[in-house]
Amino acid sequence: MSEYNVTITNGQGSTEMKAGTYTVSATSAPGYDLTSLSPTTFSATTSAGTETFTLSASGTLTFNVNETGAQGGTPVISGSLIMTDQTGTEEYGTAVTISSNGDAVFDNVPYGDVATPYTLYFKQLSTDETHNPYVGVISVSMTSQTQTEYVQNTAIATQSFTLTDANYSGLPISDATLNFTEGA
Repeated sequence: MSEYNVTITNGQGSTEMKAGTYTVSATSAPGYDLTSLSPTTFSATTSAGTETFTLSASGTLTFNVNETGAQGGTPVISGSLIMTDQTGTEEYGTAVTISSNGDAVFDNVPYGDVATPYTLYFKQLSTDETHNPYVGVISVSMTSQTQTEYVQNTAIATQSFTLTDANYSGLPISDATLNFTEGA
């Protein structure tokens, strides 16, 4: 009877295995429910093979998005965030909507403890009409099963414009409208 213990690093691992059918279990994956492993069997052949296994995490991360980036700030009332890699380019899962009280709740996230936190990355995709979204990648060290983080969205700034005659320097133009289209 053969037994193999494969160390997984950054989601990957490999070992040479004798052909046969194996029962698979997970014995170490901080922040994950080890009983959620799927599939729980693997058939090795005489040729090289691959298999993808999954585990479910059980943590909850709440982002409170508001004007101060601290508890009690005026909330952003809509928008979304998504989990990403540390560069913000690779996205994981689906975007989570910011509720009318400023909360975006990510369920089933991995977590560690104070000594060995699990680091997750997020970016804000959108915000409400009266705020600027957070720019950049948000890094979170999950040190407990349930955690709340605060994200600042500054209020949009007033932009002022002057419209004058092109031929008579300084002559203001009255009763005109300037139209601005985003993304031009």
